[in-house]
Amino acid sequence: MVKVLIVEDSSMLCNLMEELLIKYTDFEYDIAKTYKEAQKFLEKSKYDFAAVDLHLPDSNGTQIVPLVNRHGISPIIFTSDVSSQMRETFESANIVDYVLKERFDSIVEVIEKLLQLVANRKKKIMIVDDSLTYRYYLKHNLSMHEFQIFEAANGSIALELLDENPDIELIITDYYMPVMDGLEFTKKVRRKYSKREVAIIALTSETNSLITSKFLKSGANDFITKPYSRDEFYARLYQNIDSLDIYNQVTELFEVDIINTLCEVTEYKSAETGSHIRRIKDYTALLAQLVGVHKDEAQLIGRMAALHDIGKIAIPDSILAKPAKLNDKEFDIIKTHCSHGKHILEEAFKSDKVTGKIAIDIAYLHHERYDGKGYPLGLIKNEIPLNAKIVALVDCFDALATKRIYKDAWKIDEVFEYIEKESGKAFDPKLVKKFIEHKASFINILYSYDQPANNVA
Repeated sequence: MVKVLIVEDSSMLCNLMEELLIKYTDFEYDIAKTYKEAQKFLEKSKYDFAAVDLHLPDSNGTQIVPLVNRHGISPIIFTSDVSSQMRETFESANIVDYVLKERFDSIVEVIEKLLQLVANRKKKIMIVDDSLTYRYYLKHNLSMHEFQIFEAANGSIALELLDENPDIELIITDYYMPVMDGLEFTKKVRRKYSKREVAIIALTSETNSLITSKFLKSGANDFITKPYSRDEFYARLYQNIDSLDIYNQVTELFEVDIINTLCEVTEYKSAETGSHIRRIKDYTALLAQLVGVHKDEAQLIGRMAALHDIGKIAIPDSILAKPAKLNDKEFDIIKTHCSHGKHILEEAFKSDKVTGKIAIDIAYLHHERYDGKGYPLGLIKNEIPLNAKIVALVDCFDALATKRIYKDAWKIDEVFEYIEKESGKAFDPKLVKKFIEHKASFINILYSYDQPANNVA
């Protein structure tokens, strides 16, 4: 739970801040109206963030920031002071940002900045600069805003880091570097990632407009000339982040449409019902969370799991709808649905490689076995991606627990006995353990759709 300290002597502003915190966040918070109250709160509790007034009745404007800094917090400042001295304080002190009190919407802006800091914890930024000093300076300023930071001393190292962390959203690169300079690095990044996938901001002390043009034409999203103020840096940084967020929101809506369409196609071709697809989505999201995957990521994995059998659209209806056991030739044909699914999803998710990898791993590898006796690759244990191992288990559970065209539903106790027996064989023992511990939750999902209760023990 995020915890925030508010330090403000105005009762009216405190009441408004409290109302907005309750309405728009789930943060825990404390409100102090004096320096001494703030001091007592900080001694008793640990806070993630702070929003503080510089001028309090029992202190001057130079005391509150060092106080919260000593407790590991870089605060957001309320101030009506826009003097050059205030600007110098912001440039040199450990302060996230300052908000002008004279603006009618200043309190709303504080709430927005606090929510942005929480969102930043999921965002990855890479700094590419051969100067250790300058990398430290950038890392310090970005860390105050809660970003996850990666560092590289040249473009070659940065490319390796980007391959290892394809979810890096923004890159800040210098121009002059050994091994590979920023311009060449930008060109290489753009061969793999579009401006909508990874934003690039170029930094240089070079005032030559030709360099600026070369960077922008080579794929940089933005360009900042040194020296620059922190106001300018943060403004340009967040402009690029906001652009990516807007694109991602549109992409997510498009992604939902794609998934729904593909699921409808799968439903139409498959002998299973649409309820099977919805149950697989829910089972997968639940089991992913139970083994420690963050809730948002688990939900995404669940949505991708709904596409696990998309490759069946390439399998003849005579095989999919056969009301008897398949012969060896037919079974070899139906096994190809994994490869077909992989190819379909590679095309569908060309513009979103991160999400696409989740969907492709599941569709291609959900028939692998923990003991290496599965298909199509015969992977073993941790060679199999976690997402695919989860779907392998829950897909089997649903297949056994429900009526299919070629079989009746098993008794639910028999299904769990089979899952336990296959621990370490077909399924990852860690997943089986969590699955069995929370069997009631999976049974609840099983019967939450249109599955008749004809298989109760």
